[in-house]
Amino acid sequence: MSSDSKLLLGLILGAATGAVAGLLLAPASGKETREKISDKAGELKSDLDKKFNELSKKLHDLDKETLGDFKEKFNEVKSTVKDRYDSLAIKVKELEKELAAKMESIKKEAKTMESSSNSM
Repeated sequence: MSSDSKLLLGLILGAATGAVAGLLLAPASGKETREKISDKAGELKSDLDKKFNELSKKLHDLDKETLGDFKEKFNEVKSTVKDRYDSLAIKVKELEKELAAKMESIKKEAKTMESSSNSM
């Protein structure tokens, strides 16, 4: 839980506890107390809705930011991997050419050795 969330939860719980304690300890009739509790509950609900919307907006903005960062890093890694793949592909093709040339050279040498041994 983030420090903002903890702070928000603490403020909400503190406000609710204080409001209920104040109403219950105040000298008033049961009907008046119930009305006050109802009014305070409505205020608290309104405050909670406001804080929830603020927190929701922060989380949404954080999601966008985090997703943007992830996409950026993904594209960087993708580009790096592509560059390395291209480089390796070029090296593999060069090695294939070298091996083909060496195989051709070995075949020629083998034919030469075969023909010289047949002529003996």
